[in-house]
Amino acid sequence: GGGVAGGVEGGEGGGSGIEVHPPGALRELLPRADALLVCLPGTEETRGLIGAEELALLPRHAVVVNVGRGAVIDEHALYAALREGRLHGAGLDVWWSYPATYEEALCTPPSAFPYGELDRVVLSPHRGGGIGVADLELARMRRIGEMLSAAGRDGVERMPHRWDFGLGY
Repeated sequence: GGGVAGGVEGGEGGGSGIEVHPPGALRELLPRADALLVCLPGTEETRGLIGAEELALLPRHAVVVNVGRGAVIDEHALYAALREGRLHGAGLDVWWSYPATYEEALCTPPSAFPYGELDRVVLSPHRGGGIGVADLELARMRRIGEMLSAAGRDGVERMPHRWDFGLGY
C-alpha cells in the first residue's frame, strides 16, 4: 500500500494536478522535486527512508519539510546536506530525540546535531499545523478539554490519545 503523491503546477485539462506514484518511484521523482514534504509515521518500514543517497538526488534549490516523524529522514544526512548548502532549506516540525518521560521533555534537545544554528532551517516541536487558524484552535482546545476530562474521570493511564513512549507517538 501507500504511494508517493506529487503536485504538478497548473495541472492538465482542469484536473487536480496531483499524480500518484508507487513508493518505488521515489528515487526517480526526487531530482524533479522543488519540495519534499514528509508526513509519514515512524515505523520500521519508514525509518531511514530518506537517507544521504535520496537527499543527494534532490536539486540544490529544494526544500525539505518534515511534519511526520524525524526518524523517516536520516538525521545526520539531512544536517550535513543543509550545512554544506546542498539543499536550500528545511522546515522541521519533528524531533529525532524524544524524551523517555514527561520530566525529561524540558531538557531533551531535538537532535544530536545543532539544526537551530543553521540559517535556512525552521524548527517547530509538532506545532506547525493550524496555529492561528480559529476553527483549528477551537477544535484543539475542545479536544484538550475532552482529554483532560477523560483523564480526571478515567485516570491518566486510560486517557485517549496519550503519548506512548514505546511506540514513539
